[in-house]
Amino acid sequence: TFFPGVGSAYVEQLPFFVGGLGESSTLQCTLKQTSCKYMYWYRQQGGRELEGLFYSLEDGPGTNFTAKPMTALRSNKKWDLKWKSLSQSDSAVYYCACSTAQ
Repeated sequence: TFFPGVGSAYVEQLPFFVGGLGESSTLQCTLKQTSCKYMYWYRQQGGRELEGLFYSLEDGPGTNFTAKPMTALRSNKKWDLKWKSLSQSDSAVYYCACSTAQ
């Protein structure tokens, strides 16, 4: 189930998505400010610390900060986080962010 996007003056992402175990899924983020050169994906599970997942400086695959089985792809103003097979451990709050400085 998808809901209208939430975001800031810089990025917008879908605030909620549901996928079944073993299914593929994509969480999308849209860049609203072209001055943002650096893009990031983070997640927070339960009461744990924020965990950095991916970083991107330009179009193409993102640099993976973790060994998590997911990928990130940046194309034009889209920054997508993708799963080939969702698992229970993927349950978290995911954040898309951008920055003008690294």
